[in-house]
Amino acid sequence: MTELGKRLKEAREAKQISLDELQEMTKIQKRYLIGIEEGNYEIMPGTFYVRAFIKQYAEAVGLDSEQLFEEHKHEIPSSQHEDLPEQLSRVKSRQRLSSKTAKLIDMLPKLLTTILIIAVAVAVWVIIQKSDINKTSEKNVSNNTTEVEQSKNSPLEEVKNKEENQENKADTNENKEQKESKQPSEKEESVHTLTVIEQKGKESTVELTNTNQFILEVFSKGTSWVEVHNGKGHTFFAGNLKENETQRFDLSGESEVLVKIGRATDVEMKINGQPFAYPINPSEQVFQKIKILFKKS
Repeated sequence: MTELGKRLKEAREAKQISLDELQEMTKIQKRYLIGIEEGNYEIMPGTFYVRAFIKQYAEAVGLDSEQLFEEHKHEIPSSQHEDLPEQLSRVKSRQRLSSKTAKLIDMLPKLLTTILIIAVAVAVWVIIQKSDINKTSEKNVSNNTTEVEQSKNSPLEEVKNKEENQENKADTNENKEQKESKQPSEKEESVHTLTVIEQKGKESTVELTNTNQFILEVFSKGTSWVEVHNGKGHTFFAGNLKENETQRFDLSGESEVLVKIGRATDVEMKINGQPFAYPINPSEQVFQKIKILFKKS
């Protein structure tokens, strides 16, 4: 054991530091620490590391490394670099960063700020897009539920009003004869045939023939849920029909209509002004699902 190694070991033992603890403090392998104490520098990776390890060992046990180098320079192998770089001391030396690393650290706050701004912008854009989609969807649903619903003045009512205006303007025998000749044709137009062609569970299929008109009326004697759709899935009405409320639809342009009634005992239906008899007795089946196939004459 060299004088330097003996002195380092005594300092370590005086501070009651084990080799394992010293290894943890300096991050130097235990076998190198033993080599320093025994003066066995041949196991070191190089003469440069001998001086570096001795410096770290000395600082860890509270000795002045520069003074040790001066007093025991004849025991320490010479190195091309007499001045040890401070970054190799893992106990008290402060590590220095390379110029590239320093530049990267300087740029890091700006980079993080840019990323944050982009993330916020993307989040705002996504929220706006979702809001626009929701508004468009709500608007389309609103349009769909009211678009094809028959206005107060159906084609039959417009014809009737026009005839009444003609009667008021001209009270001649000729106009009276025209009025009388038109009335039978209207009565004939209201004649139609309803045929139940299928009945399966809660659903009935009815065929409407011998007419070119399809006027559907639903009247509620109480509160009941009512839905009216066409064969393409378009909704004419879907909601609670309140007591004494009537919904009227001109479906002459449709070939297939589906009617759903929650409480058939509280709802009366008419087709072209004529009462509609439910294919299934409402007292036996309150919920009614009726498919009407319209075939123009």
